[in-house]
Amino acid sequence: MRVRNALAVAAAAVALGTGITATPAAADTRGGTSATAWTPTTTLNNGPIRECYAASCDEVWRPGPGETVRWSHYAINSSGNRWYYVQYVFGNGIPKTVYGWIYCDNVTAPC
Repeated sequence: MRVRNALAVAAAAVALGTGITATPAAADTRGGTSATAWTPTTTLNNGPIRECYAASCDEVWRPGPGETVRWSHYAINSSGNRWYYVQYVFGNGIPKTVYGWIYCDNVTAPC
């Protein structure tokens, strides 16, 4: 839970500093899909999960192709790109969960 809170605080700080705003899918005026909780989607390639919704942000984790991640909302960055806020659970025996942002072209969710 600490990692999730830290990521949320970091994303908010980046958004405030850059003028980027996160938009819950339900409020998107361009017809975005609403996730009522965590909606599963599948990774298409080896695209990374990042700390914020820009390609320049640090990587949190890099799931392989065909992995299931779950998204709760998305944001449109200043370049007009959609990024999903995801959770990814992995590990044998002792599961680990990471949270972060993944670019829409890296998952099966709509871009």
